Amino acid sequence: MTFSIVVPTSSVIAVKPDDPYKVCVIEQNGKHKGRLTLVGGKVIMPFQTHLECALEEWDQEAGGKQARLYDVALWAVKTDAHSDVRPATLGKLTHDLCPAEQRLLPVTGHYGVPDYIYLAKVEGEPYPLDGEARSCIFIDVRDVKWTATEAESRYGAQHDLILMVYRLYLSGRPVALSDFVDFSALRANLRELLANLKE
Repeated sequence: MTFSIVVPTSSVIAVKPDDPYKVCVIEQNGKHKGRLTLVGGKVIMPFQTHLECALEEWDQEAGGKQARLYDVALWAVKTDAHSDVRPATLGKLTHDLCPAEQRLLPVTGHYGVPDYIYLAKVEGEPYPLDGEARSCIFIDVRDVKWTATEAESRYGAQHDLILMVYRLYLSGRPVALSDFVDFSALRANLRELLANLKE
């Protein structure tokens, strides 16, 4: 029998200082079927805060040429327990902070429960450091396309939805507490919200 475990994470919307529409994303090497995602990862509980996790993940995934984040601030919190569900092992999800004999125990990971999403500016050129990312690129959030399903998106972990909500935020719509509670509802609602967007 496989049991489930929630996995707290941190993500970063890292933008160019002179253009908040340009966000750094990474092309995954193996996870998320090689799709694009925001920089982020699992929080090592209880030894790490969400902010420490965000900064460490940035250094590992995009700080290979000394690119650094500044003006880092919490932007939103995702709580949907079903937006990113993947098989894993207990050892992987706990950073091996579990009994050795249980490290290979298969579990279902509910990633991003919660996911603290930080907004920051980037100084320097993002570049992969730890091999998890194939490349780091800046995309324009106005080019992120709405899709009816997660499978059709070029973004993993449903980060396309986060980027579309960020685009709405740049247009003047405040982030609502309810935005990141139910990603299925959010995906359905975003089509109309973006269709009515005037930039």
